[in-house]
Amino acid sequence: MGIQLEQSQKQMLSHKMLQSVEILQMNAQELTEYIRELSLENPVVDIEEDVSENKAEERVRKLEWLASLDEQNRTYYQYDRRDNEDYLNNIGGKEGESLKDALMLQLIGNEYSELEMAVFRYIADSLNSSGYYTEGLEELACRFGISEEEAAVCLDIMKGLEPAGVCTGSLKECMARQIDRLGAGYETERSIVENYLELLGKNQLPAIAKKMKISIEQVKKAADNIKKLNPRPAQGFDSGGMMRYIVPDVTIVKFQDRFEILQNSYTYPVIRINQEYLQMLKTDCDKEVKDYLTGKIHQIEQVQEAIEKRGSTLLNLAKCLIEVQEEFFLYGQKFLRPLMMKEAAERLAVHESTISRTVKGKYLQCSWGIYPLSYFFSRGLKQQSGNQQEAGDMSTVRIRQRIKELIEGEDKYTPYSDQQLKELLEQEGIVISRRTIVKYREAMRICSSRGRKQF
Repeated sequence: MGIQLEQSQKQMLSHKMLQSVEILQMNAQELTEYIRELSLENPVVDIEEDVSENKAEERVRKLEWLASLDEQNRTYYQYDRRDNEDYLNNIGGKEGESLKDALMLQLIGNEYSELEMAVFRYIADSLNSSGYYTEGLEELACRFGISEEEAAVCLDIMKGLEPAGVCTGSLKECMARQIDRLGAGYETERSIVENYLELLGKNQLPAIAKKMKISIEQVKKAADNIKKLNPRPAQGFDSGGMMRYIVPDVTIVKFQDRFEILQNSYTYPVIRINQEYLQMLKTDCDKEVKDYLTGKIHQIEQVQEAIEKRGSTLLNLAKCLIEVQEEFFLYGQKFLRPLMMKEAAERLAVHESTISRTVKGKYLQCSWGIYPLSYFFSRGLKQQSGNQQEAGDMSTVRIRQRIKELIEGEDKYTPYSDQQLKELLEQEGIVISRRTIVKYREAMRICSSRGRKQF
């Protein structure tokens, strides 16, 4: 009997630990889904979606602070963000509007048959994330029992809709369609798109000029016009789940002479035990019912405890980050220190795996933007002092930032090679391989010296 009780207690402890670990590594959105699923499975659960008065005050204070930051409040991780996407300024749909909605709206008022409208809807549904239609005409015709000629007519109608280039089958066709809409006088641009797009992507403007037997200035002018085209017509429309919205789990705010940590617990519902079932337990209800309710209440209590532990661990980690990365929160990315999860674990007197689970999938918001928690645990590289004797650590983020600064300050007609960047960094005491520079440069979407060269 004693052995069975001990085994039962171990199983309960194991389940409790597993549940705690599972909840610890959930981000705010995952925790919200988990709580809602629990409320459907456990009748004793009451969930409170409304924000309490204290949390509302905290939220208002946070929003006021964010509003005061204006341009500084940037998102660090965004989907497909680029530095030179001028073409994005004039494209995209209304907020919440899908590309399919925008396309079908343009077809209203025309006397198309039900079959044609069905084909249009299918094409709109089949577009990839860039807004291209890549299925063949034969497949489209077969699906609706029409000829390939009829399928081609339907597809051509769709290609004539806005945004320009939508429903085309490739980047080349997409850009050619947009050039056609510009009217006469863009023959050079069309020729480059149709014949030398790969060379243009490599910034081989002299080679294009030689092949086309025109001046480099003509190629440069055409290249500038091509860069204004939109290679992704679907960009800016609601993708029905493709676009990623980040909900920070913790916010660090600078108030006068101190930092304050705001846990965004208002983003997920509060769990409570239904009072009617508690009253039922106090009555002389059936033993089977009482056992069932007791088990369900115990489940809720365990979840509440795990959520509370998740919150306290996240709070302690945020405090640790403020201690280690104070200069980052004050002055920005250049001052990010290398921090290993092992060091954070030692500071908080927990296992390294606890830090790893706390960091997983979660985001932190501060005056410099929204960052994944993993961002603060970047690996470091050796930095040598002036006498080449003492060595310290420099975060990869700071090194990447320095590489970007060197490239931004280079002579655009004779840009630095990766080897030259390596030598410049070594002069500053940063020991790094050329291969690592290539890796960091490509991660920042910066072209090689050949691609950056201006003519």
